Amino acid sequence: MRRSWLAASVLAGALAVCTGSAHADGKSLFVTNCAVCHQADGKGVAGVYPPLTGSLGRYVALKEGRAYLIDVVSFGMNGKVDVGGDTIEGDMPPWPQLKDQDVAAVLDYVLAGLNAGALPRGFTPITAAEVKAERSRMLSATQVHDERDLVVKGLHAKTAN
Repeated sequence: MRRSWLAASVLAGALAVCTGSAHADGKSLFVTNCAVCHQADGKGVAGVYPPLTGSLGRYVALKEGRAYLIDVVSFGMNGKVDVGGDTIEGDMPPWPQLKDQDVAAVLDYVLAGLNAGALPRGFTPITAAEVKAERSRMLSATQVHDERDLVVKGLHAKTAN
């Protein structure tokens, strides 16, 4: 099913600008900035917004996966994604207004709070320093989509071994 999530993404961006992110923890950042699309429980909306619950923990098993998660929040992403047999096409907005520590906090909440069972053994939280280094790459939303494709292929290769 193809649907555009642009309108809700714009609304989410407006909410983030209005509320700010200073001194917020990962969960409150998620609720303020991400839940409007991905829902408070992270399960998304079938065919419209991809789920984050139970599906992203495996990404951090790869160095490239950690980078991809930072990039999708920092630079946004557009294009089709296949998630659990559902094809979604839309636009994830970039979140440049979030500070490096806020991006790390929201990703760590999504990973540890919504994906704990899928995290690899020895998982270490994403740091503000990682976010800062990754943000220096200045990727386009299309480049982030291409990066996702490579990470998904890497995950498939890893599980096949």
